[in-house]
Amino acid sequence: MEEERPNTETKKKKSKIMCNVAFTKYEVVKHVASKVFGWKLSYDEEDEEWDILWTDQAVPPERLAHMKLYQKINHFPGMYAISRKNYLAYNLTKLKKRFPEEYNFFPRTWVVPCDMGDLRNFMQTKKNAYVIVKPEASCQGRGIYLTNRLDDIDPSEKHVVQEYLEKPFLIDDLKFDLRIYVLVAGCDPLRLYIHEQGLTRFATEEYERPCEDNIEDMCMHLTNYAVNKNNPNFIHNENSDDDDIGHKRSLQSTYDYLEENGYDVVKLKAKIDDMLVKTLCSIQPNLAHHYHSCQPEDITNGMCFEVLGFDVMLDSKLNPYVLEVNHTPSFTTDSPLDKKIKKAVIGQALKIMNISARNRKEYFKKTKEEIQKRALTGKMERDSKEVRAEKMLQHQLKRDKWESKHLGGYRKIYPVEGFEKYDAMTKAADDIWQEWTGTKMNRVRKTEENKVPPMKTLPPQPPKSQKTDVKRAAQKGPDIISPHRCPSANLPGVDSPGVNQSENEKHHSLKVFDRLSKPVVRRFKGTGAAYLPPVIYSDETRPSLVIEKKATLNPAALSDISTRGVNANLVNSILSIQNGFKTKKTDAKSRLVVPKSYHYIKTTSARDLVPNDELYKTIKPKLMELDTFSEDKQKESFKKWNL
Repeated sequence: MEEERPNTETKKKKSKIMCNVAFTKYEVVKHVASKVFGWKLSYDEEDEEWDILWTDQAVPPERLAHMKLYQKINHFPGMYAISRKNYLAYNLTKLKKRFPEEYNFFPRTWVVPCDMGDLRNFMQTKKNAYVIVKPEASCQGRGIYLTNRLDDIDPSEKHVVQEYLEKPFLIDDLKFDLRIYVLVAGCDPLRLYIHEQGLTRFATEEYERPCEDNIEDMCMHLTNYAVNKNNPNFIHNENSDDDDIGHKRSLQSTYDYLEENGYDVVKLKAKIDDMLVKTLCSIQPNLAHHYHSCQPEDITNGMCFEVLGFDVMLDSKLNPYVLEVNHTPSFTTDSPLDKKIKKAVIGQALKIMNISARNRKEYFKKTKEEIQKRALTGKMERDSKEVRAEKMLQHQLKRDKWESKHLGGYRKIYPVEGFEKYDAMTKAADDIWQEWTGTKMNRVRKTEENKVPPMKTLPPQPPKSQKTDVKRAAQKGPDIISPHRCPSANLPGVDSPGVNQSENEKHHSLKVFDRLSKPVVRRFKGTGAAYLPPVIYSDETRPSLVIEKKATLNPAALSDISTRGVNANLVNSILSIQNGFKTKKTDAKSRLVVPKSYHYIKTTSARDLVPNDELYKTIKPKLMELDTFSEDKQKESFKKWNL
């Protein structure tokens, strides 16, 4: 690509575009920014006043969240979902289960140790099949080996295992792969461009099908430049015009070779385009989530861009396969051909992104106006959804017009005519992402909550006599009794002193209490704890005393309470219902913590709980005495009662 002069000569340095290159080691990036576009370079890692930041590292969400709306960065948060070998395998395999005919462009893959069982079944079924084992986070061919024995794979280490393509397409009897550069210019919606220039990387030893004698020869089975460049057979390119010579050639020279030998290159390119789009559709929801979470106010869909390096291999039938995706492809320029191709890839990508000093001026102007309005009105104005959608559409049309005139060597592959066929795949990827992150469950839960009909408000009812409620409930039987209608139903049976009853009369008079009360959760002021009503017993089946977590009073405590003239069962019920005590484990024993004050044991509340007027008059003084106990006396009494 010929060097370009800036569109306008600026007199003031501050009007120049600032490109921060403190985090990149590639000289070609600095050359394009300073010499081709005339931008000012910043080498300060702490500098935040840049227009564009180029970094060789993945970008965390925090970096994007702190960016101003006019700034751009050369990575998307969340791109690890295809740049890491294990995540690439996970995403493509998930979609292959839903679209088996569409996602057949990558070798069968297992992530060890998670998929060790499936891998074992495969290798037992195909005993002579070879697999290629790669560390899940490595690059440049480090740690890769071939094997056909499961024992060679350490199940305690994390690897990505792929079925080895034993019949690759060969040129000059050498195995090769294609390095294809793809520009991701937007994530929601996706905006994808493929560059016409790329690299073809060759192995340096003639290919033979893997066997015990050659599986350790990495220069035969791997095409990585880092692996083959030190081989004595490696031929370097000395002239960028001779792009069909050596072990690193141009992508176009490979297409020319295939066309000269009668292969359908147009069909091959269409397959590659389709394969690249489907790969990026698998992570579109993840990219969009990260982007909008960090920059919810952005309407340009252009604060991030990324040049990806796809490693593609052709089999003997000229079917393309995605092997890896590099989110930081190497931009070293060891040869004239490297410099020519990578300079074009970087420079034309920056041109498409339309990085202008005008964007910075408009941002600060708009920010100043918003601050002034807020100072005058005290309110922050926000665009409605309709206005925001209209602004996004206008910006989209403006962007389409710019990009169509400045494509250079790039060709748009998404969205293009007929792109609707990818909608189902993006939707499926969104469902998978929601299931994986739990977002779908939250949405389902909210939907179900919205479907619940609102509670009806009943008109106020006049108070009814407790004796009338108990009498009616006893006549109707225990199965239809509601504890909400009959508060006394939650109390154990209480016999008035001095009243003689036969066994039959006793059971019938207490029939209303011979049941299990419904576990209605109640909360009381000052406790913050929930209470489940106690189990209701008749006189014959009632234990000594029932409290939460089965804490009971011993016989001595019962006797002590009785001498005070207070019915122990009634005290227990009142203490449980008012929920002033919380159980906790201390020294492996369940105890009751005595609160500092009682909010529920009062004569008015106790009156509602005692259905017998005569009994109420009898215990009223003792209840008042219990309510007025000091804290020390309360603790002393309850310690004595072994609570």
